[in-house]
Amino acid sequence: MSNRFLNQLAGIIKVNLRGERPEKIINLALSRGIHIWEIKKTDDGMHMKVKISGFEALENICEEYNYSLEVIKQEGVPFLKGLFVRRLGFWAGAVIFIAALYFMASFIWFIDVSGNQKVDKSRIIMTAARYGVYPGAPRWTFSRSEVEGAMLRDLNELAYVKIDIKGVKATIEVVEKIFPREEISGPCHIVAAKEGVVEEVLVLAGEAQVEKGKAVSKGDILISGVVYPQKNPFMEGVEEELEEKPSLVRARGQVKARVWYQGYGECRLRTEKILISGKKSSEIKLEIGGKTIPLKKAKIKNYDYSISEMKQKEIKTPLGSVRVYKTCWREQLKKITVYNEEEALSIAQEKAMKSLLKKMGKDKKIVNQKKRLLSSPSDSIIRVQLSVETIEDIARAEPINVSPNGN
Repeated sequence: MSNRFLNQLAGIIKVNLRGERPEKIINLALSRGIHIWEIKKTDDGMHMKVKISGFEALENICEEYNYSLEVIKQEGVPFLKGLFVRRLGFWAGAVIFIAALYFMASFIWFIDVSGNQKVDKSRIIMTAARYGVYPGAPRWTFSRSEVEGAMLRDLNELAYVKIDIKGVKATIEVVEKIFPREEISGPCHIVAAKEGVVEEVLVLAGEAQVEKGKAVSKGDILISGVVYPQKNPFMEGVEEELEEKPSLVRARGQVKARVWYQGYGECRLRTEKILISGKKSSEIKLEIGGKTIPLKKAKIKNYDYSISEMKQKEIKTPLGSVRVYKTCWREQLKKITVYNEEEALSIAQEKAMKSLLKKMGKDKKIVNQKKRLLSSPSDSIIRVQLSVETIEDIARAEPINVSPNGN
């Protein structure tokens, strides 16, 4: 192993010796101290390897005895050095390009925001830019923890901020605060939050507008905050000169009603799903000045049920725009599942119940439940509709708008 390494370091030339008696030249070379090995006889001569230091002496012996010596292959460090010198401009350009690419990758070029609903995206980006995170910002000029803390101080609507940097892209993840609903302190009505049939009315303040058994719609007044004074039976006969005006109060109470919810679920007797397995193959290409340079080639492209994804990134450098293309092939597997009617019915009911719970919430008490099968026996899909009845408090406070003149 060590001799082979030293030979590669010194340089090796593989030659083809032609002549009537090539053994004569080999013996002469060995007698003069020229190291020759891997000697093989072929149809067109004798193949052998010689060190670069002994090649000139071997060539002189061949010329002296009129033998032909042809160079087949050159191996070793000296020849690589020559190749490097001949392509010095190319290698220098490659080194400069990689260095520039590495330098440009230490900047932030793309910013994205996720998790915001009410807070405007541009406002979050402007706040981050104020503290050093903006397109073109060097990554070493800011501290992520300091920027996150400063953004929380400036944006009171945010409860959490995290800056995640991957490559040249910064993603600002935010969580907005959930403010409690302000309690109404002034005059208000109690209205229906949803449709239902009144089951029980408890009035603590105000005047009841509904009674048990009455159907109400969303927004109907259940307990009024406008209270009219009751007539005093002992004041009959007294001259009624003063006009009796109603008073406005903060209505309070509880109104329970029967509320109905419906949920739908379905399940096919035979389902086909396309699953993506862990096998994948990708290739990466660079595009510089209209020229495409392959960096990584895909080993396998033709998977069964394969799909391809292409991602493109553009990096602007002082030397021009550089585009990076990444294409990924992923293996897709088809999974077929067959259910009997009982299994499909159970799955459909479970889906229907999930849709119900999403509408009504998990804290409601179910007092009645009905199941209806919508599909016929010949259908390839089982459809189920669930109807449930609950008793819940549907009261919701709604302020009474009072004009400045008291009307």
